[in-house]
Amino acid sequence: MKKKAYVKETTFRNMGVFFWLLLVILALYTISMILPMVWGIFTSLKSQNEFRTNVLWIPHGAPWDWQWGNFVYVMNNFYVPISSQTQGLRSVGMGEMLLYTILYAAGGAFINTLVPCVVAYITAKFKYKFSSVIYTVVVVTMVLPVVGNTASELQLVKALGIFDTIPGNWIQKFNFLGMYYLVFYATFRGIPNDFAEAAYVDGAGETHVMVRIIFPLVANIFVTVMLIKFIGFWNDYQTPLLFLPTHPTIAYGVYYLSNSVQQEFNNVPMRMTGCILMVIPILALFLIFKEKLMSNISMGGVKE
Repeated sequence: MKKKAYVKETTFRNMGVFFWLLLVILALYTISMILPMVWGIFTSLKSQNEFRTNVLWIPHGAPWDWQWGNFVYVMNNFYVPISSQTQGLRSVGMGEMLLYTILYAAGGAFINTLVPCVVAYITAKFKYKFSSVIYTVVVVTMVLPVVGNTASELQLVKALGIFDTIPGNWIQKFNFLGMYYLVFYATFRGIPNDFAEAAYVDGAGETHVMVRIIFPLVANIFVTVMLIKFIGFWNDYQTPLLFLPTHPTIAYGVYYLSNSVQQEFNNVPMRMTGCILMVIPILALFLIFKEKLMSNISMGGVKE
């Protein structure tokens, strides 16, 4: 008995050490993620002259004396020059970039969530041979890295006449490949057939069952995936840079700002101001929907 008690006490002691070690590692990791954000906020509230003498510390003076005007200046004066065959050379300001960002991120997120959801429902609920083929294709494309296809995709988009258009970019989002197809697939497989059978008895068709009966059960998952997609597209600058050269988004603008040679923006405080402006909407979105993003996914059901 004493030996068992000693072993049990030693195990708890070792688990306690592991717990505290893990806690310290997570705390250090959290601090390493927060500090750059805090530094960026403070830097955006400095003038260039103050930044030269005060790189790491908070801005001098009272908070109301900090350079809050940096945000107004960037919003009113920063622009991205673009050139097109139809409109020639013109400048795109922050307001227009915000519009393009919302169209690109919201439309792309909705389509790129809806398509895998529909395909996952079809392959999970209907026993066709092609369903297993689709599932296998998704898994294989996730396991095998697909690289070097950007050039061919760019040529295809130009050949189809959808290059440099927002609707054309939405068409590019019509794919079901990726992890979230598997998430929807597993969810639909877990939904009892009682829902569909009851609707079939009442004379409902397949589309009615899918849209009015099954999809509301996975609404939480759909919204969560769409929010994650929206955040990813909001921060994406490479796709607009390649496929939407005359429709710059805010992320594209921040990328341009980081390499800008305009004298008034060629300094760290102004560049940090642009980054913070891009983060503010996403931070607000996270605070509004944090319960949905971080909570457990629940789904209704029927009692056996």
